[in-house]
Amino acid sequence: MSRKRRLTGEAALEAAFTRTDHAPLLAAWGVELSDDMLRLALTHRSFANENGNLPNNERLEFLGDAVLGLSVAEQLYRQFPDRSESDISKMRAGVVNMYALADVARELGMGDHLLLGRGEMMTGGSDKHSIIADSVEAMLGAIYLEKGFDVAL
Repeated sequence: MSRKRRLTGEAALEAAFTRTDHAPLLAAWGVELSDDMLRLALTHRSFANENGNLPNNERLEFLGDAVLGLSVAEQLYRQFPDRSESDISKMRAGVVNMYALADVARELGMGDHLLLGRGEMMTGGSDKHSIIADSVEAMLGAIYLEKGFDVAL
């Protein structure tokens, strides 16, 4: 009796990525991204670590966080010219936080597209606030790199 070999590395990444139609996600975002950039944006570290230490979306998340923070800060600065720095900082914190981003992620259906490791999948990772909020930031980072700041937000 032959055993099925488990895919690892790039083969596992490609198989997992192509298992889902990502066109609805891109349509929800209103953008087109290269497959390579989208694959990276959707690859959680749990999947990357389980499959041979592949690249993951954490660096894009870092970049997307900065893009989002700057965009929201500029909008608040312009919209509320008479408010203090303290006031607009509090407003920004109300917008740019894990729970608000998780709500956005759910509206966009991000969880259905994430590439998660088995452990994360088994514990509901596709709906964990922190994971799906981070995925929004990773997508913003990916959009920024491929399309620029104006398209990212």
